[in-house]
Amino acid sequence: MNKKFFMGIAAMAALALVSCSSEDLNSFSDNSSKNEAISFDGYLGRSAVAVNGSRGSEVKIDNLQNSDKGFGVFGNYSSTEGPTFGANLFNNQQVKYSSTDKKWEYTPHKYWLTPGHIDFLAYDPYNVGTFENTYCLNFTVSETIASQIDLLWAKAVGQTKDNISVTDNKVKFQFDHALSRLGYSVKLKNAYSEATITLNKITLAGSKDLTQNAFYKKGTINLSTGDWSTASSEDSKYNDAKQNFVWFDKETSGETLSNIDNDAIKNSDGEYLFVVPQNFSNGNEKNDQLYVIVEYTISYKDGVKATIKNKVYKQLTNNFERGKAYTINLIIGLTPIEFNADVEAWGDGGKSDIDIDSWK
Repeated sequence: MNKKFFMGIAAMAALALVSCSSEDLNSFSDNSSKNEAISFDGYLGRSAVAVNGSRGSEVKIDNLQNSDKGFGVFGNYSSTEGPTFGANLFNNQQVKYSSTDKKWEYTPHKYWLTPGHIDFLAYDPYNVGTFENTYCLNFTVSETIASQIDLLWAKAVGQTKDNISVTDNKVKFQFDHALSRLGYSVKLKNAYSEATITLNKITLAGSKDLTQNAFYKKGTINLSTGDWSTASSEDSKYNDAKQNFVWFDKETSGETLSNIDNDAIKNSDGEYLFVVPQNFSNGNEKNDQLYVIVEYTISYKDGVKATIKNKVYKQLTNNFERGKAYTINLIIGLTPIEFNADVEAWGDGGKSDIDIDSWK
């Protein structure tokens, strides 16, 4: 069985974290008729461009606009130079798209101030987790793959009423993916006319015997940098802070495998894994390990009607990074049983002299 990874890279920006401002702007929120209301726009960058030149699926803006949750915004006003992230103007403000007015809306409105600037942070979907230190989002990965969320994050720093003229006078967020996305593709190495091979199960686990867990259940992302913090490997319950996933499960029926690329078994859009970025490379600081375990059935067509189930595994040593999409290509190859025969030469057994006259 062979394995390949294809990685996609989403462009990300990161600026230094600066302490939050303590300025109180409540009195400036909504009473200036001369200032224009702050408005927002949002779009998604391409999900990934793989290193071999192929492109991952492009997420459309409709996914954001059609959401009934919208996205959340933090905004911090400062009269000094440099980014200062906080929530003295917008504190987890929900922003939703109006299909009637064709724009992003929120209430109550806030207004531009001069001088100074506003540094914005955003995430999607709204209220997907809890916050600590204002803009650090505590996020939980669902144990049910179909219920997992593609968490997005964005920031727009140094925004003023004057410098947003190039973006239609709106604060424009380019959302990027905060998690790592995993997909799979399974095929046969060759055509095997004598047998039918069916795929029964794919499991991702922290050990080949399934006693160790692999992926973080929770993590905290700093929206000002995109950096994640996770459970400490020094914790006695570190293994409990992680989970395994049964990715494909047709234990009884199975799904017939083929060696044709277009007939490879692939995950559907609802079967992508969205996981907290994690390093599984050899020698990683937390000694995290990841195994892919594949179970399949061989059914012979001729002769003895034998059906044999087999299980194989392989350790994966990749560093799954934020905003990158990975495809695990599983290629199952069978080694035919072959026979050879040879005949040993007769050995010399010696001579036996028998005197016939002595027979009785």
